[in-house]
Amino acid sequence: MSIELLADEMLLRNQIAENMMKIDEAFNAGNADETAEKLIEKTGDLAHHLHMLLTKRGIEPRHHAYMIDNRGLQPDHPKFYVHYHPIEDLLAFIEDEHANDDPVDQTIGSKFSFQVYSRRWGHPDTYTIIRTENGWNVSHLAINGECDKGGQPFLFRNFQQDYIQYPIGLERRMEWLWDQSLTEGLTKEQVQDGLQQLADWVSTTEKAAPRQGVWERY
Repeated sequence: MSIELLADEMLLRNQIAENMMKIDEAFNAGNADETAEKLIEKTGDLAHHLHMLLTKRGIEPRHHAYMIDNRGLQPDHPKFYVHYHPIEDLLAFIEDEHANDDPVDQTIGSKFSFQVYSRRWGHPDTYTIIRTENGWNVSHLAINGECDKGGQPFLFRNFQQDYIQYPIGLERRMEWLWDQSLTEGLTKEQVQDGLQQLADWVSTTEKAAPRQGVWERY
């Protein structure tokens, strides 16, 4: 163990680990019922108690930033551990105090290309996208500006300007890619690959839009 526990702390840790095994067994058996929920609540109380004992000794258990965001509570809140994953993280922290360290965000300020096909112009257009603290900065010809994590509004204003069809779910995936860049410490190459896969998805949707018969003049 990375963290040396006192006797009462070790007792709590072992009780928590034993309960987590029972919870796993319930989940694996498809029995995520009221019994499992009560066991998580009981184990969460034990985890909170252990957290406070460690904190009192000057050992502050660390959690991923996304874990705190997802819970909407600080780790010292009595209800923070009433959930499977923060309990799991507490046990991981005790085994290795760096287990929950957040990776370095490597791509804030990095510039990426986003190449999409335009039926209007008959060729691919390349947008420039910069990952910012709060989302993306999108630029292409006359339509440029700061966007949220999903690419709103300027990525989609560019599409609308050139009548480019795009798939449902693109905004959600843009946001997911931004979040993954933060929580997983994605490299510039990984983010570029992810963005271009999304751009290719747009191009496929654009090329698949009906253009013959009654749609020739649409």
